[in-house]
Amino acid sequence: MNRRHTCRAGLTATAFLLALTLSVCGNGSGIASDENGTASVRLASSITGSSFLAVTAGIDQGIFDKHHVDLKVVKIKSTAEATAALASGDADIAAALTEGVIAANANGAKLKIVGNLMTQDQHVLYADAGVKSVADLKGKKFGVVGPGSGTETLAKALAVEEGLKESDITYVPTGAASTQLTSLVSGQIDAAGLVPPYDSTAAERGKVEVLRYRDVFPDITPQVFTTTSSLVSAHSPELKRFMAAYTESAAWVKEHPSEAVAILRKDARISAEAAYEFAEPDYSTTGEVSIAGLRRWIEMSKKYGNTDKRLPTVDELYDPSLLPGSP
Repeated sequence: MNRRHTCRAGLTATAFLLALTLSVCGNGSGIASDENGTASVRLASSITGSSFLAVTAGIDQGIFDKHHVDLKVVKIKSTAEATAALASGDADIAAALTEGVIAANANGAKLKIVGNLMTQDQHVLYADAGVKSVADLKGKKFGVVGPGSGTETLAKALAVEEGLKESDITYVPTGAASTQLTSLVSGQIDAAGLVPPYDSTAAERGKVEVLRYRDVFPDITPQVFTTTSSLVSAHSPELKRFMAAYTESAAWVKEHPSEAVAILRKDARISAEAAYEFAEPDYSTTGEVSIAGLRRWIEMSKKYGNTDKRLPTVDELYDPSLLPGSP
């Protein structure tokens, strides 16, 4: 019988700061295995929907079980909470936004990116009818999650990439994707980078697609798997099995579209067909993170991320030793 394991955790901002301190000290409870060698792995994630489909499908289809991984998904609200869960020992691995892992390391966390969920960014720029290009956004309002967020970093980089000055656009903090959509539809902002299924809703409400971020920023990995350096050292075999299961699950999702859409519809209750069709080319069947894409993320975070702290290098951040085929 296929199994679904879901826990819920809610860590406060105070807990996050405490957890960062703990991570520097290498705290972590480790990964437990039963008498049959099945490892109980806790995955913290705020990522849902089509971006998380390979995890959901892997649980549903028993692929993690096949690799002797008893996967428990710890649902949290943000990358900050995911990295906090790692640091406090409440999770063994996390599905997190790349920019959040970069920021956590800049703040003292000893995290390693060990694989990815998707190979390309999933944002689509939607704007008011009449906006044909990014240049048309000069003097207009662009919705972002908040100051210093990954969405703001990408929006500023997009403006410059498309020939504007960073200051030509006003960046309005609107909160999460759902409120970005509400702000766009209500006219409080003129544009926003939306992910499925919010992009489809924007189109239904008369907003127009301007461009897809993955066409401007190729190989910018949006979501990654991260864990602590100490867990990589202590539990490499178990984490390797996790990554092997994930990449097999991603391949299954690509090879079984109708079944994958059914799982996505049940899990996320979204416009599953459109979300799957958009995401399908980007499911990572190797788990390999683009070095060039990661380097660009670091460069953009340094330039547009509102931080004066030293950011990690690619070598400090990325450890591919857990990927299938690695020695």
